[in-house]
Amino acid sequence: MGKGSSGDTAAETSSAVASCILVHSGLPTIIVFDLDDCLWTPEMHELSGLPSIPVEGPLDPTDNESELGTIGMKVPSRRRGRGGGVGFDWGGYNNDSEEVVELYPGARLVLRELATNPKYREMKIAVASTSLEPSYSRACIDGIEIVEGVTMRDMISYKQIGRSGNLTSEKTSHFRFIHEESGGVPYEEMLFFDDCNWGDHVGQLHSELGVVGVRTPQGLRLVDFEHGLKIFQAAKN
Repeated sequence: MGKGSSGDTAAETSSAVASCILVHSGLPTIIVFDLDDCLWTPEMHELSGLPSIPVEGPLDPTDNESELGTIGMKVPSRRRGRGGGVGFDWGGYNNDSEEVVELYPGARLVLRELATNPKYREMKIAVASTSLEPSYSRACIDGIEIVEGVTMRDMISYKQIGRSGNLTSEKTSHFRFIHEESGGVPYEEMLFFDDCNWGDHVGQLHSELGVVGVRTPQGLRLVDFEHGLKIFQAAKN
């Protein structure tokens, strides 16, 4: 057996062990989040360009004295410079005209809980998004911090973003890739959160693949996360 095959087998075994531990604890093996209108706002197609400027603020939304980090990503805006010339305004965050992508407060609390609570250590996080601007989504994932020094990218194991190529506007396509990437984690061991404002992805995934899901039309809240864990546990009993 070659070195690559041995490594793959070891990774699959480790994943299977972690999955077994989580299932017996009543927790999902993978939590899958939608992005636009679930984890963050605004939606990517509403932006005029790539959100490339980090916006700093308290990482804990309940404590203004908490450590500072990148809490959002901003689109560079044009302004009228001195002498009538046009330049770039790197802007003030308090300017209502600025385009800033931010996590919902509840979503930030949920991700901070997943990042810091030891009981979620073995759990994997994935995102399934039909974003019309995947590059914008990835820029936000790369830049936004959850706790000091830990970005969304650091926390997310599987990213299926977009609706072109092998991905469609139906998230069953995204979940099939997550299933493959994760080494075959069963769909019933996944928990999904989606705003469902443009279509009932939660209902479709449950009926077609058996995925347990929660609709978050107001953006992800801590109460939605707690409800999701409860109905996931109930479905396993």
